[in-house]
Amino acid sequence: MVQPTPWLTLALCLLVAAPAFAQLPSPHRQRQDRRVSLPTQPGEPPPEVHVAPGYITVLMFNSPLERDSLEVDRTRFKWVDLGERTLNLEPAAELGASERLVVKVRFKDRALPSQAVLGLVAHPTEVDGRVEVDRRANTPEALLNALTLKTAEVEDLKARCEENGPVGLALSGWLTRDTSPIVIIEQEPSAETRGLQFRRGVGFQGGRSTLVTFHLLNRPDQRPWTLGQARLTEAGGGAATVLSAQMRPPSLAPGEKGLVVLEAATAPWVRGTEFSVELADASGQRLLFLNLRTQ
Repeated sequence: MVQPTPWLTLALCLLVAAPAFAQLPSPHRQRQDRRVSLPTQPGEPPPEVHVAPGYITVLMFNSPLERDSLEVDRTRFKWVDLGERTLNLEPAAELGASERLVVKVRFKDRALPSQAVLGLVAHPTEVDGRVEVDRRANTPEALLNALTLKTAEVEDLKARCEENGPVGLALSGWLTRDTSPIVIIEQEPSAETRGLQFRRGVGFQGGRSTLVTFHLLNRPDQRPWTLGQARLTEAGGGAATVLSAQMRPPSLAPGEKGLVVLEAATAPWVRGTEFSVELADASGQRLLFLNLRTQ
């Protein structure tokens, strides 16, 4: 009987043992629950979260999240689920020793920090089961950072107001020596006002366009009304190009009065000019037709 050589015996053992080695489970990790805090200062490193395949890690936030703001490489995960205040994650494969996956999600409110940035890494002996993510939105550091950002926003707003305010209006060349207030009255109240009433109006003829302004009242027994579209027709029946149509406040509650401002490219006005304005709400169902005249 031929005895197998030692090398043949070793090869047979390896062939038999190979499936067993291939099916060895990944190293067991100790599951833990802990708490991390988001940085409040720019440049601080994001907190790390330990993840591993076969384990679902639940991130719990103390502020509501924007459901459409999640940024993560979904191809690297077997399970990704974002809730109102939670994020469930399970990687599809083991992360490398020096590998880091970044996940970002924004908060619904305007407090700071405005978003959560976390680094997902692998740990040889630990995996995070539940992680409470502390936003620390009301700490002195966060409030000071928010104050700094708000101060910058105020300065930017002041600069834009200077450009768009009275000084900017004068510098733009829109004001001329002929620009003066022109009273606008309603000459024939429409029989169908859809619960809206025209109040006093004033017009201004500028160097490149005309402003039509008037107050509008939404009667107390009516639904809220929001300006959608506006049309201005001159006396001869020709439609003027409406460059802008705005109202403040943007929506009129029942019984509320607002200011409507239309900018249109019209011919120079004279006293007694007749024109009409048609307003439609955002739904297009509540229309208002005004017959107006300058005095």
